[in-house]
Amino acid sequence: MKKLLLWSLIILGLHSSTKAQSQYNWNESSQVIYNAATSLRIPEARKLIAIEKKNNPNNLTTHLLESYANFYQLFLNENPTDFSQLFPHFNEQIKILEAGPKQSPFYLYSLALVHLHKSVIGFRFNKNWEAALDFRRAYLLLKENKKVFPKFTPNDVYYGFLTTVIATIPKGYSWIANLLGMSGTIVEGNALVLKYLQSNDAYSNYCKNEALFLYPYLLMIFEGNEKKTFEFIQNTPYDLINNHLHAYMATNLFLNHQQSEKAISIMKGIEINENYLTLPFWQLEKGYAFLNQLKIERAQKSFLDFINKFKGSFYIKDAYEKLSWTYYLQGDQKNATFYRNESLKKGSLLTDADKQANDNALNGAWPNTLLLKARLLSDGGYQTQALQILAGKTSNDFSQETDKIEFPYRLGRIYDLSEQPILAIRFYKSAIEKGQNAPAYFAARAALQLGLLYEKKADFEKAITFYNTCLTMKNHAFKNSLDQKAKAGIQRCVK
Repeated sequence: MKKLLLWSLIILGLHSSTKAQSQYNWNESSQVIYNAATSLRIPEARKLIAIEKKNNPNNLTTHLLESYANFYQLFLNENPTDFSQLFPHFNEQIKILEAGPKQSPFYLYSLALVHLHKSVIGFRFNKNWEAALDFRRAYLLLKENKKVFPKFTPNDVYYGFLTTVIATIPKGYSWIANLLGMSGTIVEGNALVLKYLQSNDAYSNYCKNEALFLYPYLLMIFEGNEKKTFEFIQNTPYDLINNHLHAYMATNLFLNHQQSEKAISIMKGIEINENYLTLPFWQLEKGYAFLNQLKIERAQKSFLDFINKFKGSFYIKDAYEKLSWTYYLQGDQKNATFYRNESLKKGSLLTDADKQANDNALNGAWPNTLLLKARLLSDGGYQTQALQILAGKTSNDFSQETDKIEFPYRLGRIYDLSEQPILAIRFYKSAIEKGQNAPAYFAARAALQLGLLYEKKADFEKAITFYNTCLTMKNHAFKNSLDQKAKAGIQRCVK
């Protein structure tokens, strides 16, 4: 009997010892690895992870950090070979983390983040059903963790982010939220992320780089507040030289909001060495920026570099289309046609930009040269030059029906970006009148911009009317992204 009792105690002791050894210990090494991974110094992060696993083999936090490294590498470079090697690791990490101590706030949090990493990569590689289940799992784990450990503030960053995203899921993906029973609001979600950024507790650095990456996107896309977004970037001490993730965010936002020169300045200034993940993305963004400046040869080189180095499919069709435009604007129809045809063969249809490029290639029509130049200059922030190109023209000067719709939209956009709302409203309304039943996206985008203009004037009734007008337009390019912004606008206006 005594021997039985003794063996029982020994077994319990061994079990207890094993459980104690597996723990979540966010130590100094963890923070260093985190900072490396979320600065996109992925090769450096992997070396540090190997050292930490050797020195502290039972520290479960290291498995979460390894998930970060795999996530950023797969998301940004989209390499199918990397995917086949790294994607299974997410499930391995989940199994390891599930065996961790449940009394730790890191237990549900770590599981949620690995499920979220797996979900985003799943969507990226067209594993939509599996990705949707992982997304739901991540959301529910974060929600539960917030109840159990309300003072564990890192949880708020991703719970807040998912809450906002769920609130504005485009109609094309709304089946995910409906089927899986998820709901959220923009105000609640964004407030949680900002609260974390303003916190000064013991956890304030644990996911700060991610919060600083996400929050400007939340302001721009979901609050629709460009002024607030760029003020936040300007007033926050971002390291856009050494943190490539933050440089990625700033470049993307500046480039997509008519500030090509600032985007180029950031890309020129980033630190480049062997510790960083190699990103063909920079060449794509340079191509866009140079094209917006009508620096045709430099744009050609950048787009070709991207196409030759990028192993994934996102934005490949769009890059081929933009490359074809560079030859088209030079009068080289042979190469313009060749690269347009390549856009039909390469890439995927998972992004709105790629869908638009594919549709344009199938359609066979080429953009009007004047409208194309005006569009590119306007997209780059050069509104005066864009307006000069269209000076003295009317819709009647264009023979193609699509061009007759784009002309007033383009003028509306230029006047909008020049802060001349009266003229912008006039031309946006003309674009809607001419194009509300056409497959081109100009009328829908005009409706969205009118919603934003009236929202800015605090005329919420009119704003909602135009946001709904945007939502009712069918089968146009960029529908998912425009609908998401329109839904976000309606939520802001319904107070």
